[in-house]
Amino acid sequence: MSVRLKDFTHFANSLLPHEADYLISVHQFKDQENIDILNLIHHNTHNPEHTFPFKTSIDKRKYSNMKIWINNRLKAIDVDAYYEWLLETDRRIMTDAISPREEDALIRMIRGFREPSYYFIRFYEAIRNYRFYLLIRFRHHYNQIVDKFLLDYQPLYEECSRVNRQLHEATIDIVDQYAGNKPDSRKWEAWLTEVFYNRNLDGLNRYLAIVRLTLIYFNYKEYDKLDRIYNDLDEMMRRGEFYSRRILLNYYSNRVMLHSRKNDPEKALEYGFMSIRQRSGDYLHYVNNLCAVLLRQNHNVRALRLMQDSFPELKNTKSQHNRVGFASFYIRALIKNRRAKEAEEYAETFLKVYKTEIFDSRWHTFFAAYLQSLLALEKYDRMLHLARRYNLPEREKEYRSRAVYIPTISWYLSVAAYKELTINAAELRAQILEPALPLLSDPHKSRLMADLGRELHQHIPDLFQPDGSFDRNVLPEKR
Repeated sequence: MSVRLKDFTHFANSLLPHEADYLISVHQFKDQENIDILNLIHHNTHNPEHTFPFKTSIDKRKYSNMKIWINNRLKAIDVDAYYEWLLETDRRIMTDAISPREEDALIRMIRGFREPSYYFIRFYEAIRNYRFYLLIRFRHHYNQIVDKFLLDYQPLYEECSRVNRQLHEATIDIVDQYAGNKPDSRKWEAWLTEVFYNRNLDGLNRYLAIVRLTLIYFNYKEYDKLDRIYNDLDEMMRRGEFYSRRILLNYYSNRVMLHSRKNDPEKALEYGFMSIRQRSGDYLHYVNNLCAVLLRQNHNVRALRLMQDSFPELKNTKSQHNRVGFASFYIRALIKNRRAKEAEEYAETFLKVYKTEIFDSRWHTFFAAYLQSLLALEKYDRMLHLARRYNLPEREKEYRSRAVYIPTISWYLSVAAYKELTINAAELRAQILEPALPLLSDPHKSRLMADLGRELHQHIPDLFQPDGSFDRNVLPEKR
């Protein structure tokens, strides 16, 4: 295989499944070899574990032309590329630097405008700035075209702006509930659904609506509702709507969390590996989500290798949320690979360097991993020392209101206290059951607690069965 064909193979393998679906749907090739190349790209993007090589017998110029065609088709619908063009055009307008050629392109876009684009609000505002530019220069012909556009689409601009302001209000309620402050976010569900399906609105507002619906359905554990609305979004994306690499990768990562909650690990892993095909700004976040699933499915070596390969992103990230999350999952990956001593040392060093960041963002995730390393090493006294030093029991009580809560830290500390003889068996039983019983009705949290129970079985076999379930003699009698 030539170097040039290797380059094309690398390019083709970087494409995402929804991109390939869109390209298949819009191509009008008559040449069978072009069709064969595109079909093979489609197959390989959907089957990364079972790919086929591209034919070296096909003229290499066809591969070069195919690459150009793919890049042009995707750029034409890329909302992020459009936004960059829009910002640059507006900058040129505001600095009196727009060229005649750029003006002609802008006028053609105005004349051809039929439905709101993804960034319609920003486009309308740029055209409004362009009107000021034309007025001061007595450009009456172009000004008439621009005036008509602004007048015709002013009601839509005002409606989209109103929706955007209301989305901000909804976001406050939804995020507050997710953080445990318990406002009612369900009141926004119907309105957000209406916004998402309203094709008369701009794409940004519609996509922001589904992001907020995602949080609502996670808050209320209504995963089937989210699955249905994601299936509709999926079809839209295959048609090229809401398209950019950034948005697609984020969608894949959200699918990881959805299928994980629905106990469909194969789908979660499939979307997880899609989400990390490109090292985007959120790559570390997507790695964290994927590794959580890998570790839960005992793909421990693969998870550790992926995290080790991601250390360059860890060094460069500006997100402390992602940094602390990565460290926590890395500690867990070391433990699962029977390297608990290394896990403890890494956790101790990380805590010294990033103590402020840990308590500002994901203290519960980090200390659950740190305590797990100490538990594996049977350093029960050290666990209780950390709990006292950082007031973990009191923090845990406040954390219980969070939608993601399971009693990991509470259980670890109860086991440590029992092993250090500071509580008896009856107190241990009570401390294990008290935070757990309200969560047993949640299938996802029950699975997570069972995973935790399997780990604790070797420390307290009288309370947990080997499969992680409670011993039937431990549970209170049903009345």
